[in-house]
Amino acid sequence: MRKLLIVFMFLCLLLPAGAMAQEGLWFNLESGFYRDEIEVEIFCDDPEADIYYTLDGTVPSEDSESSFYYDGAMPLEDRTLEDNELSAIGNVARTPYVPEHNVIKAHVIRAIAIYPNGEQSAVLNGTFFVGIDRAEHYGDAPIISLMLDSEDLFDYETGIYTLGEHFVEWDSQQNGKYEDWQTQGNFSLKGSEWERPVTVQYLPADGSQGFTQDMGLRIKGGISRSFMQKSLRLIAREQYGEKQLKYPVFPGNVRADGTGLVEKYKSITLRNGGNDVENTRLRDPLFQNLAEGMGFMTQANTPCVAFINGEYWGMYTITEEYSDHAIENNYGIANQNVIIIKNGRVEDGVESDIQIYEDMFDFIAENDMTDPANYEKASQLLDLPGFAQYCAFHLYIHNDDGIFQDNNWQIWRARDPEDNPYGDCKWRFLLFDTENSSDIFGDGRKFVDDNLTDVLLNDGEDLENRHPQLLFNSLYRNEDFRREVIIALCDVRNVNFSGVRAVDMLNEMRPVYELLMRETFLRFGPDWVAKWNLDTHQANKLKQLETYLRGRYDKFPYVLKKVIGYDYPVKAAITINDPSAGQVQVNRSLLPSGEDFSGLYFTEYPITVTAIPAEGRTFKGWEVEGATIDDLSALTAQVTFDYDFTIRAIFE
Repeated sequence: MRKLLIVFMFLCLLLPAGAMAQEGLWFNLESGFYRDEIEVEIFCDDPEADIYYTLDGTVPSEDSESSFYYDGAMPLEDRTLEDNELSAIGNVARTPYVPEHNVIKAHVIRAIAIYPNGEQSAVLNGTFFVGIDRAEHYGDAPIISLMLDSEDLFDYETGIYTLGEHFVEWDSQQNGKYEDWQTQGNFSLKGSEWERPVTVQYLPADGSQGFTQDMGLRIKGGISRSFMQKSLRLIAREQYGEKQLKYPVFPGNVRADGTGLVEKYKSITLRNGGNDVENTRLRDPLFQNLAEGMGFMTQANTPCVAFINGEYWGMYTITEEYSDHAIENNYGIANQNVIIIKNGRVEDGVESDIQIYEDMFDFIAENDMTDPANYEKASQLLDLPGFAQYCAFHLYIHNDDGIFQDNNWQIWRARDPEDNPYGDCKWRFLLFDTENSSDIFGDGRKFVDDNLTDVLLNDGEDLENRHPQLLFNSLYRNEDFRREVIIALCDVRNVNFSGVRAVDMLNEMRPVYELLMRETFLRFGPDWVAKWNLDTHQANKLKQLETYLRGRYDKFPYVLKKVIGYDYPVKAAITINDPSAGQVQVNRSLLPSGEDFSGLYFTEYPITVTAIPAEGRTFKGWEVEGATIDDLSALTAQVTFDYDFTIRAIFE
């Protein structure tokens, strides 16, 4: 025994600095990328323990067929030339695409120790890339390595990723032809029975500390469940270990209430791009980023690259997941007190909560909102300015699969009042799945299309079953709400999608998406892109999106003018004498810091400007040319105008 202890102590001296402080099992090398062949060793805090490991993603055990007894260092080399395994499985979509080349592969090692007293250690997990140039293939994108029993994904009866048994049963009941996107399979099934355990390892590009956590895995999405590459929902649960994921997945992600950073997540989604899966894949991330700061919650996001059991699984966008826990983490409302309604059904809460939503809906939709008393009550039930901005955003991007189509909308509230600005029991909206917009399936030149008339001038007679547009139609008859909407339509164009801001953000995001999508197309297809248009396809789609953004910005004021029948809008210019001394808010939109502002507004409505001094600075007043302001010295003032005008905020 003494000799074994001496040997163990000698080995500890050979370990990297800090290894002595570790307990249980550990590797001699960190998970990550290595240019040349490496040797991986496993160490245990008890030299008498037996170590077992697997290489296929399954949890090792003493007697499983896939487990090996560890008896020394393991040499690892580039696995790319090995035959594909998971990528060779085609029965995950009705029209499968199986890559003809060998995809990049990592070594996934999972190990346990069996101690002399029979106790078992926690599972040790490692992902090692050998001979792969990370920067060349993945740039600065983080890697997410998913480790699980592949049968949980691809088994005929119980696999959640495959067509499987459910497809055979469903297909036998179809009387005619159907499209691929209509296909139902095992991947269509939902609920806890279709959640599988997974170990998630997150590897940042800069080599900083990532995380490894046991979580639950579900297939996520609507139509996109039928695609070859499916969106994946990762959920932290106490049954797997930690109840929350406590890691800055989205660095700098500010809470929706603006009180600090989001420090934990109940769940995140690896999103495949939805309807944008074969185009740019950045539409929804771009629009989420552009909408940040508006009167509704948006989803933090960042691109990544996924591997399943060491096999390349393409690029995804990690997306903040909406849930009662997300509301708690962003607004401070107790998650047990949160109601979320999605597409007219209870998503979080209890089934009886639907009555609270329907009572709000019926009051607003069925009563005269031109009556001040009714409108006041409506304002206590629904965040009206936020709803106006939410609708304006969807209209501006010309979303063809959103709230005005009674799809892809979510709304939340606190069930009971809380001492919190957001605990007022008002319903508020959540933005998601915005990509079926901006002429996604066209050439980007439909920016002058009028999608406003069917909403702004709709009497609602053709809408049924609590269609959410009925809320809008009823409120829009009220002049105050009409003003909110029209000003919001101007603001979303002038501020959020200003020609410089929108295109600059697109150009900032596009390099990483272009890099990651090339390999993703080779892995998942479609065939006509991977084989014939690989070098031009996404570049063309990004160019078309840029064309739409520029054209929509130029033409939207005149599309809006034609529908509402007002005079031509006039130009408002806003400057600050010292950009470091403060900011200005126009109506409900905070202008970008340090930038001059120029926007078009209709003379029928005054605009509101608010000066926000930086810490230690003082607001001295407004200078105005070509307009009238109701108070030159007030922090918040109203501006009326008939022609182009200029406002200057003076800070000291």
